[in-house]
Amino acid sequence: MNSSSSVSVPWSIAVIIVIPLLIVVITELDERLRQRESRMRPAVTLLRVWGLPFMALWALLVPMFSLDSDDLAVRAAATGVVLVVGIASMSVLRVFIDGIRDADRKREGRGTPQLLLALPRISLILITGWILIAGVWQVDLSAALTALGVTSLIISFALQDTLSGLAAGILLLSDQPFKTGDWITTGDTVGRVTDINWRTTRIETRDGSLVIVPNSELAGTIVTNHSAPHPLHRVSVEVSVAFVNPPTLAKDMLLDAALATPGVLLDPPPVVKVIMVDDPLMGYEAQMWIEDFKTAPQVESDFGALVWYQSHRHNVPLPSPAQDLFLHDAATAGADPRATTSELRRRLLKSPLFSSLPDADLDLLVAAATPERFAAGERIVDAGQEDRDLLVLVEGTARLVLAESDRVVTVDELSAGQLLGLVLPAGFSGDVFISAVSDCEVLRVSAEAAAVTISSNTDVSAAFNQVLETRVKRIERLATTRSSLPETEL
Repeated sequence: MNSSSSVSVPWSIAVIIVIPLLIVVITELDERLRQRESRMRPAVTLLRVWGLPFMALWALLVPMFSLDSDDLAVRAAATGVVLVVGIASMSVLRVFIDGIRDADRKREGRGTPQLLLALPRISLILITGWILIAGVWQVDLSAALTALGVTSLIISFALQDTLSGLAAGILLLSDQPFKTGDWITTGDTVGRVTDINWRTTRIETRDGSLVIVPNSELAGTIVTNHSAPHPLHRVSVEVSVAFVNPPTLAKDMLLDAALATPGVLLDPPPVVKVIMVDDPLMGYEAQMWIEDFKTAPQVESDFGALVWYQSHRHNVPLPSPAQDLFLHDAATAGADPRATTSELRRRLLKSPLFSSLPDADLDLLVAAATPERFAAGERIVDAGQEDRDLLVLVEGTARLVLAESDRVVTVDELSAGQLLGLVLPAGFSGDVFISAVSDCEVLRVSAEAAAVTISSNTDVSAAFNQVLETRVKRIERLATTRSSLPETEL
């Protein structure tokens, strides 16, 4: 009896001092958090309102009254303490998890996997339950754990494929080699990731089909992410050119086609490389950078079409069949040896400007004329180019365009027979160009021949100058008055 009293006295003194001290400290902390509107306050309030009373009750029952831990009242008090501490810990953990989610929303890139955010809460719930069952109520869980282990082993064998997929899904969600919205290639499947869950990944292909791939397959194969580490993507297109073309001319032709292709970036610039040297063909590879892998097929298609036009303008023949059959009609050739010249003359006369020229001047222009073809959307004349040749539109339609920072407007619509000359107003530095609306054929007459012909015919010279002056005034008026003409879609 005396021994029990000697033990309870120090505990009684400790309870009398510590419990009030804890009440003061937690109350002060609760008030400070209230003033700061802190999200930690609910946890502290829970400890102050419920945790301290349960703790004080346990201290009175065990140290002071020396009740055994098996007593129902002691277990009830201990249960209250464990539950309050567990709930308060869960509240604090929720604050940290919400902070991580807020940070993920503010920054770009991959966020923290939701599975990793859920694991701490699951672990806290399991630990709290273990303490209550095994520690407070002293329930022997060894038999239950043994039965659970045997059951888990049986389930694992029965559902090993499903569990393998779940494990692979957990690894994908935690490692995040790709995210929703990324373009990936896995096996023969190329598409955009639309959803990732614990079992499967859904991929939308270019043709609009939805491919569902088990995560277990993704974990065991190579996956190429075209959207990481940045969205820039390089498109490589191999082109064969006739062996007779000098590599310098062929590379220039392909480079011009790459630069004219919509969607191709100037930084990094496109590059053309020789990859094969073999008569009768030479192989080249055009490497072009784009901003989005989604546009790669369209860029390849547009580049291939522009190569045909550029090959004609650069006089760089593309591959022809291995065997050509030429039929030569000597009678026809002898009767009309200047068929090409006559055709060029006919095309040149589509322009009313040259209808009154003497035959000698027409012959001079025809001898210096070269036909060129342009694809719809290509720039035929650019204000930044130093091109003094005379250009005559003989087929198709074109458009004279003024492009400013906030608008693109049409200055003039051009049809067959019109000149494609371009002069800028004095001091003007805007972007002005002539682009093809449809496929166009243009006759390019050398600057020397055009200058001789125009200078020797005053009517032609006056008409030519009037065309250029009219276009200069239109450009100047649009640039200064911001005309209400509708904007142009390029």
